[in-house]
Amino acid sequence: MSIPKRIFLSSSIALAVILLFWGIYALSFKKAPAEKSAPADNTQTDVPAVAPAAKDSQIVSVSDEAVLAPILSADGNSIKYYSKSTGKAYQMDLDGTNKKVLSDKELIDLSDIAWSPDKAKVISEFSAATDHPKFFFYDYSQNKGVQLKNNLDNVVWAQDNKIFYKYFDAKTKERTLNVADPDGSNWKKITDISLRDISIAPIPKTGLVSFWNKPDSFTETLMQSAPVLGGERKDISKGKFGTDYLWSMDGNNLLESSVDKQGGSKLQLGIANSLGGEYKNLGIPTLASKCVWSKTNKIIYYALPGSIPDGTILPNDYINNKFNTSDTFWKVDIATGEKSRIIDLAKINTAYDAANLFLNSDESSLFFINKIDGKLYKMSL
Repeated sequence: MSIPKRIFLSSSIALAVILLFWGIYALSFKKAPAEKSAPADNTQTDVPAVAPAAKDSQIVSVSDEAVLAPILSADGNSIKYYSKSTGKAYQMDLDGTNKKVLSDKELIDLSDIAWSPDKAKVISEFSAATDHPKFFFYDYSQNKGVQLKNNLDNVVWAQDNKIFYKYFDAKTKERTLNVADPDGSNWKKITDISLRDISIAPIPKTGLVSFWNKPDSFTETLMQSAPVLGGERKDISKGKFGTDYLWSMDGNNLLESSVDKQGGSKLQLGIANSLGGEYKNLGIPTLASKCVWSKTNKIIYYALPGSIPDGTILPNDYINNKFNTSDTFWKVDIATGEKSRIIDLAKINTAYDAANLFLNSDESSLFFINKIDGKLYKMSL
């Protein structure tokens, strides 16, 4: 064989070997990085999956800031609320859109708002340097308001757009429960009160008002009622500790949350009739402040608190904001005691400490403030 042919043959063999090794490299080494990237792609898919789930979640935020006293408007088509940071008042659609200003006046030291039954008036509560907060009445339909007299401990609306309030007389040291027009005029004493820290609630569909001492795990709670027009007051509920209450909308049933014993931490939710009798323990460890009645007065929607620290005294530590709960959401039929989830645990993507629960007009949505961030949330039912 000639030298040129040998050179050509050797070159051909060398080229074939190079091509062979290149092919092996392409199939083996080039493929490895592609296979290596697969877990990274899967990880990226899992992370963004939370975002669409949150966006289309059964629970969504409908406010862009922390709120005070959100309430369904009189026509049921919107929500009114106050900004917790500025004290300005707003109105928005049920999904949080079309937000508009009701009042652009900044209210410094605003601590709470009580809306009238017709949703056109408010009693504003302001923290003060004195022992007693300051209260102001404002009528949005008339665009005018007035400060209520000093030495009031708390104020709530009656069913007829009057107000109930507890007054402390600095001279006589006496405390009384009274009824008045919302500007404080035409007041009338209902009964004497021995305690300072009480809750007041009108009993729906009646001429009675109920009141009880602030829930305390170490103190027996006594709920009483008195006729608004005057008369003898009566005991409704007693013998339990750390008790709080929520009347049904027809006034026929009373929801009670309490602890199992003095100084205890085991919550229990029960129901009684309007006289406090026929008590039935529902076997639900939650607070009345995490509940809302349905319009039928047969269903209670409630948030079930979790993540309660060991050694917690209830309801004291929760009332004093020493911790936040991580809630799940349920409903119970008070006739049968049947409980059911209203949202699957897997669909709860963040922690909610629910308060100020209310329903929309057709009860297709449940609204609540999340105490963790102060925003208003909407849950589809």
